[in-house]
Amino acid sequence: MFGVVTVLGFVTPAFLITRVFDRTDVQQGVQQVLTKSYGIAGVESVLCDAGVEVAAGTSFNCAAVIKGENMTVRIQITSADGDYEVGRPVDPG
Repeated sequence: MFGVVTVLGFVTPAFLITRVFDRTDVQQGVQQVLTKSYGIAGVESVLCDAGVEVAAGTSFNCAAVIKGENMTVRIQITSADGDYEVGRPVDPG
């Protein structure tokens, strides 16, 4: 089961518009899915890379601290509109 969220930001480099996720919104969305959808208590923080381009079919990882443990959360981008699925956290080791 995956939680699904949509968050977009826009960056305009010169003549080209590149769609990227808003880092803060993604981090908040991931934390919300972990706590509300998955019922995980003790999510202390979520940190995702800045400037992640919206490209359907691609994925990226966010780092989470849950009850003092470092975890990795896989994010799968499901549409060019910025929809994504949040995987369950796993030990990065």
